[in-house]
Amino acid sequence: MLSKLDDCLIIDTEKGSKMVEAYVADVTNRAELISLVKEAKEGHEYTYFAIDTIDKVVEWAERAVCQEYEVASIADLSFGKGYALTREKVMNTIKAFADCVDHLILIGHRKVARAILDGKPIVEPESLDITGKLKSMIMSDCDAIGYVHRDEEDKLMVSFKASEAVEAGSRCTHLKGEVIDFDWAKIYKKGDKDGASKTKK
Repeated sequence: MLSKLDDCLIIDTEKGSKMVEAYVADVTNRAELISLVKEAKEGHEYTYFAIDTIDKVVEWAERAVCQEYEVASIADLSFGKGYALTREKVMNTIKAFADCVDHLILIGHRKVARAILDGKPIVEPESLDITGKLKSMIMSDCDAIGYVHRDEEDKLMVSFKASEAVEAGSRCTHLKGEVIDFDWAKIYKKGDKDGASKTKK
């Protein structure tokens, strides 16, 4: 779907875009990500940046903190310092990209909750697969959060409607509480002043 969005640069952190025709920047580590931000600040022709996925950006930030402080895990730093430093790096990265493009899209994986009901396994999506305060900070900074899924007829949908299983929502009135066919024209409305200028999904 990102490949169908005009003027969108996919910042591919997981080597997942090789099978589609699109504008793609392959990024394999934090140093390359920072380099890409610097290039973007010097100018580009894109309307949208899509970071696919934010999970990797978090992983790289955690790794950078561990290297800087010579620890095996960010949890090894006392008083939650490792988590705070990771949050700072990730949020600074998001802000840096958002400051040099009209629209920033964040793609993230979700945890899956598994349970047994009446002898049958049930799989439901849980929250964004990022721990602690960082997840809340990322989601609260978004103008729209959409949960992409397939309906009973295998049609690709995007939900901006929150439920017990899904964290979603939107500050944009045309998306608030909606479950729609995944169509970029329905998400980014041209000339809609209520549409966010820094939309992240």
